[in-house]
Amino acid sequence: MFNRDLLERYLKKRLQLYFGEGQRSHLIQEQEYQTIQRKVELYNKRNVSLVKVYGNLEVSNLWSENDITYINYTLHTRYFLKQTDLYFEEDQEQRQMAIEKEEILYDIAFPVDYHLEPFEVEEEEDIAESESSDRNSGYNRFNAVKYAETWWDGHNKEYPLYANDCTNFISQCLRAGGVKMVGMPKPGVGWWYRNHSNSSYSWRVAHALRRFLPNAKSEIKAEEVSSQMQLSLGDIIVYDFEGDGVWNHCTIVVAKDENGEPLVNAHTVNSRKRYWSYYDSTAFTENIKYKFFHIIDGFSNAPME
Repeated sequence: MFNRDLLERYLKKRLQLYFGEGQRSHLIQEQEYQTIQRKVELYNKRNVSLVKVYGNLEVSNLWSENDITYINYTLHTRYFLKQTDLYFEEDQEQRQMAIEKEEILYDIAFPVDYHLEPFEVEEEEDIAESESSDRNSGYNRFNAVKYAETWWDGHNKEYPLYANDCTNFISQCLRAGGVKMVGMPKPGVGWWYRNHSNSSYSWRVAHALRRFLPNAKSEIKAEEVSSQMQLSLGDIIVYDFEGDGVWNHCTIVVAKDENGEPLVNAHTVNSRKRYWSYYDSTAFTENIKYKFFHIIDGFSNAPME
């Protein structure tokens, strides 16, 4: 049986680093420490005050081998922020800890693999709509953002859950906003979902969605804009972390800060109201590139609450 107080004490020391308090534990890897430092730097640049950081541990699996206890857990962190208004930024991370004789041997995040799945996109010619009539015509930004807020930290069992789940999640948000699916049943054509084992590449692969959005010959259309400041709530950002032409990740805009900068929700590392640049991510590199997509072509801009 493990001592939960040991985990809580360790978590408290970890969270103190956001305020420059205490010494960095040898258990915190250099890359993670640097992301904490970059997050604090980013708050300062944005003129955001970090009022409080809350952490919660939820154990998902626990077992012992050779007197070592292994713990798989979810770390849910909430950052209480003040700009003009108060708001929470949140993230969830899957981690593992090993303990021997009341001593933590290691604490690591499960590696996030923003890999590109193999696929081949076909030319989109004469695609017929293949969505049922329960979807609205036009894009309801309010419904898309509402879905992103509801499911940012959860799994809607109507859909599969992938290890790299970012694009699957964004597609769900678009569908909740009323976007009609097209191209079924060819996986390299259009944007569609049938069931847990049958969907288009663009539904679940960031690189394919990035190709589909500006070139779609169907109801969903998006224009690439030059700046994040041109995005509205419900619009999409796609990321190439290494700057090598492979687009790894995507997010949805759910809010704006007082400077008009987008705040985004995402899956894989589940995030809520995260600053759009991902400067505070372990995946960030100096070569990072972005694509900003504003959904257009008669899609409605429903008022946001």
